[in-house]
Amino acid sequence: MAKRKAPSPADWFNNCGGWRPRHDLDELRRGIEARMLNEQDEYGMTGLGLAVMSGWKVGVEELLRAGADTELRYFRTGEMALHMAVQERNEQLITALIEAGANPDAANYWGLTPRAKLPYLSLPPLFDGIPLREIRLPSPRIQNAEHLADHYHPRFKIPDREERETMQVGQAVDLYVYGPRAETKQDTVKVRITARSGRRPRVQYTATLETPIERTHLAQGTTVVEFGPENIASVYVPRLGKK
Repeated sequence: MAKRKAPSPADWFNNCGGWRPRHDLDELRRGIEARMLNEQDEYGMTGLGLAVMSGWKVGVEELLRAGADTELRYFRTGEMALHMAVQERNEQLITALIEAGANPDAANYWGLTPRAKLPYLSLPPLFDGIPLREIRLPSPRIQNAEHLADHYHPRFKIPDREERETMQVGQAVDLYVYGPRAETKQDTVKVRITARSGRRPRVQYTATLETPIERTHLAQGTTVVEFGPENIASVYVPRLGKK
């Protein structure tokens, strides 16, 4: 018997959710067989998160049976599949996720948990039988500045891709960093490039922090970060040798 063809990553995510989800169960199973179960797209969304957001109950159940990780986070907000099911007010999916072990006390970047959101959305106390767990804020992460620029245009602008792919050692740039306590920490963090590797468009940078760590969302003790051109929010100084 010929091996069933696995969907491409784009097809996998498009099938699970998005603007025009196909919700093809056979294609979903082929993706699971191809070990795409816990893949995250460029925004951090998983097949499970997309299936939840698009209300695909059968798909959610299939993914959970296969062992989908319920604790993977959407990069911008730090939310997980259970946050999304609560936001969608989908009691069936909330129940399915809880039965699969999803944590109702997992906080997003603002410290808001699925349990805390229930009363604001006029949902019944679906988590009353589940003991309260310790609430911990997720770790911050460097965000994709291109997507932020698209989302917040024209208020948020970044240099063109070519310039961000040709940064040199010694240059300073701003990264967009998002994480806990967003109201008290700055979003853009100045770093100075110490090394670069790879070729365009897959160049990678290593840099040291110049913004004091206590003013950033980054974990205490962080002194060095690695990132790609897509994470650069602004160029702090002109290119070396350019007047």
